[in-house]
Amino acid sequence: MSNRWKYPEKVQQMKFKEEHQSQVFHHLQSSTPQQKRTIGRLWMAAAVVVLLLGGLLFTPAMEHVVAKIPYISQFIEQEEDRMEQMETFFSEATQTVEKEGYQIGNMQVSRDDKEVIVELIEMEDGKQKVQTIVEEHLEKNGFHDYEVSVQPFEERVQQSDVTEEEMEQYYKNTKELEEKLTTRLKEENFELMFPVQVQMNPTRGVYINVIVPKTETRLSLLEEIMLEEGHVYNEEPELDIRQVEKKAREQEIRWGETGAIHDIAQAMMESEQYPVTGFAFSFHPYPLQIKIKTSLDRSDKSSKEIAEEIREEIDLFIQTGEKTAPIREDEYEVYVLSKDKKNIQ
Repeated sequence: MSNRWKYPEKVQQMKFKEEHQSQVFHHLQSSTPQQKRTIGRLWMAAAVVVLLLGGLLFTPAMEHVVAKIPYISQFIEQEEDRMEQMETFFSEATQTVEKEGYQIGNMQVSRDDKEVIVELIEMEDGKQKVQTIVEEHLEKNGFHDYEVSVQPFEERVQQSDVTEEEMEQYYKNTKELEEKLTTRLKEENFELMFPVQVQMNPTRGVYINVIVPKTETRLSLLEEIMLEEGHVYNEEPELDIRQVEKKAREQEIRWGETGAIHDIAQAMMESEQYPVTGFAFSFHPYPLQIKIKTSLDRSDKSSKEIAEEIREEIDLFIQTGEKTAPIREDEYEVYVLSKDKKNIQ
């Protein structure tokens, strides 16, 4: 599916009253997925009437953008609240435990598994008391039904044949070579699509990655410069030269600055409303491709409707999100894949 439409300026300026939105949000939160789809259609119908009465002309393809409640934007707001609550829990629980005379060596929280693991230094008889404290702070901050376990702290020591001094030298040489190459290439008027990347370690040696536009023809000169600079650190540096479409890279930068891909992926993967099982995307080749993997069966009549809802949610977020203004004119393709990995048309 290709999404190449522009959000009408008049429609952008039109806003529904907050109290009306709040009522719909509340109703949606307490409804089943099927009820939500029905409510969404009723809300859409109401929005169409308002627009017609206001004398605005719009196409049927835009109805869902104006009418639907932005699930992804709502999810992002809720996620920000949850993160703040989790930070508060960490801070308050740690302070309370330490006031009781215990020292936390490590604390891990898994929201997916609803589990908290607390590792105490010199635990002695504090296991039950610390567990109770952590459970109380979880409940206080809205995290219910979490399993809390208290264990002795175990310091993790990473085994390595490389000394600390050698690691520091590898790091210093890596940065040095990146800077030298960047300077040389810019002097030769090479346009870098990504920053020069260098990796150095005792097993791989020296790896150098440079990415330039597809229109660049001086690849022999580029290779010569990379070899010349790389030979200072290794007799046979590994070279990785790649070319990409400039407009694809420019799109990648725009989307990266908005964080839209991360927001869409997280909202889709954690959704209880949609049967999403995976998420993938690619900016190369142009335009951006977003793939939503689901457990939908293409033979099921409702699958096409659910797939279209998912596409609409993504369109709606891009056209109305608080941070998505820079990407609203971008071309992108959304594929909703069934459980047999076929696009649901």
